[in-house]
Amino acid sequence: MTVRINDILDEISTYIPDADTRIIEKAYVFSARVHQGQTRLSGEPYLNHPLEVAHLIAQMQLDVTSVTAALLHDTLEDSLTRVEDIKTEFGDEVALVVDGLTKISKINFRSEEEQQAENFRKMILAMSKDLRILLIKLIDRLHNMRTLEYHSRNSQQRIARETLEIYAPLANRLGIHWLQVELEELSLKYLDPQGYNTLKTKLDAIAKEKEEYLKDLMSQIQGKLAEMSLAAEVKGRIKHIYSVYIKLKRQGIPFEDVYDVLGTRILLNTVAECYETLGIIHSIWKPIQARIKDFIAMPKANMYQSLHTTVFGPGGERIEIQIRTREMDYIANEGIAAHWRYKDGSRISDQDGEKLSWLRQLLEWQKELKDPREFLQSVKIDLYPEDVYVFTPKGDVKRFPVGATPLDFAYSVHTQLGNQCTGAKINGKIVPLRYKLNSGDVIEILRSSKQHPSKDWLRIVKTSRAMTKIRAWLRTQENEQSIALGKEILEKKIKGLHLHKDIDYETLARDFSFKNTDSFFASIGFGRLSANQVIHKIAPEEQKKITEVPVKKKKQEASSIIVRGVEDLLVRYARCCRPIPGDKVVGFITRGRGITVHRSNCPYVAEVDVERLVPVEWDIAASENHEIEFSVICEDKPGMLGSITASIGSRNINISKMKAYSNSNGSSICVLRVLVKSLTELDGLFHDIRRLKGVVSIERQ
Repeated sequence: MTVRINDILDEISTYIPDADTRIIEKAYVFSARVHQGQTRLSGEPYLNHPLEVAHLIAQMQLDVTSVTAALLHDTLEDSLTRVEDIKTEFGDEVALVVDGLTKISKINFRSEEEQQAENFRKMILAMSKDLRILLIKLIDRLHNMRTLEYHSRNSQQRIARETLEIYAPLANRLGIHWLQVELEELSLKYLDPQGYNTLKTKLDAIAKEKEEYLKDLMSQIQGKLAEMSLAAEVKGRIKHIYSVYIKLKRQGIPFEDVYDVLGTRILLNTVAECYETLGIIHSIWKPIQARIKDFIAMPKANMYQSLHTTVFGPGGERIEIQIRTREMDYIANEGIAAHWRYKDGSRISDQDGEKLSWLRQLLEWQKELKDPREFLQSVKIDLYPEDVYVFTPKGDVKRFPVGATPLDFAYSVHTQLGNQCTGAKINGKIVPLRYKLNSGDVIEILRSSKQHPSKDWLRIVKTSRAMTKIRAWLRTQENEQSIALGKEILEKKIKGLHLHKDIDYETLARDFSFKNTDSFFASIGFGRLSANQVIHKIAPEEQKKITEVPVKKKKQEASSIIVRGVEDLLVRYARCCRPIPGDKVVGFITRGRGITVHRSNCPYVAEVDVERLVPVEWDIAASENHEIEFSVICEDKPGMLGSITASIGSRNINISKMKAYSNSNGSSICVLRVLVKSLTELDGLFHDIRRLKGVVSIERQ
């Protein structure tokens, strides 16, 4: 059913009865005029989109300015409307929000990733001035995801992946649980349709099968709490599809081994009642000790508060029980939107601002990181927190992601402390750098002026701050080494040819378009500029002939890769990620060994100096085989491996290596290497294997 402007006005009247909605009606007319004649991919009028977004914003009970901006959010991008026009018609506040929602579309970027980074960078800057920008942006993405079926398969995958990696985690960080869940499940629906549909079918079946069980469980809890004079509301639920999907993937287990699919939520009036209820539940059913979590005493970064416990319920079923106050439940679902509204035009309070400290961290990264890849990686790291809480020697609390180490702690205090960190004392005992912090640890950093960061540290740390500082130190060191190496290579060449020694290196550097001699020598040291090219420029004609004696070239392997702006370079394919045509790729300059091609998302690429990366692309005319490796988790039963190899053989794809082994949980893992020509061919093969009965998951290595 299409949303009408009256639906939006009616919704606003339920929470701001005396609202002056004339500006909203004006925005509706303005949006209808500038979007006139425009249609969406579905064929419906474009105006339906801003109407839907504005209606969702009203359902979140945001203010009149937010609803107005939602109606206008695409006018700057999709029409000739200017920011000045919005200011004139609707005022500075609305114009600020609308401008913050507008993508950067008039600049030519080198890559899609760079454009994504710059658009996100702009949004972060804008939402630091007004958080409504982010809230509207998330709802805009939600409606786009709800209508993603009309896009091409490639667009669906790209948009869904971006939603899963950035927008769903942002909703989580803002504590808007319902929005996070829907964005995750819609993303999964397009990224792994078969996996989504299979899980949905199984979870729906469990919901039907366990309906009576849940009713009985809730009745028992309600009755016991009533006996203790506790007025509680008890709800039953089945876990969300995406959370189950992630558990299956991480643990490599079949669906039947996921025991805590059922859950209940108990809502009470006070914090004291929550703790009392936890004791009552544990007196009825035996708890699993490792699964008791207190997020009331230690709230999550997104303001989430609740007590969690998993118990062996009736019949031995594992049941997750969440216990919280009604106010906590409201905030758990609505997050910052429940905590901070613009009804009175007020800005965010200092108390609420502290809860958004992660936003200040994002702002810090956008200022420090110029490379789009590093910026997006830092953003993604900061958007996936599972928190541990540790203490400084003075008793101050610091929050870190799960898996963080003493190095992360040291860099959070000061860059120099991080660079000189040799270890730490945890609760009075010395531990190594790789020690993983636990909630409640008291940390004292050990340091030495002789200690320096190493590349191995990048595999130890978990926070983007620590990674950024380590990379900066390594880049400085590597650059200094390359300058010295480049100068040494060139001077040896000059000496070997007995050229005059009074060479003006500054002029020579400018001749090759370098700003200074350091960047000139570094380029030679890195291998971007060859010493022979320099000699050719400065050597007399008779000596040039010496340098131009043809040398028999080492045979180069056939390549499907084109290196932009560079010819006759040895090209290798990285064995760590095994790229194939169709993958997004990047080239890495290796000293004396040409260029190694990696997939853009290869973990190795995230650790190298960005200055040694070069843009590369696939030669569509080439047709060579590439070896890739993938693993299949499946049921451990006769004929399973034969079915998988038959699927591969039916596509005339060669298997170069294969191994299989059984797990104790009744599943098998098959690891295969095959030769394929492109990502399209590989996707087709994966589609065939996923359709086999008994296959749980398939993953490329």
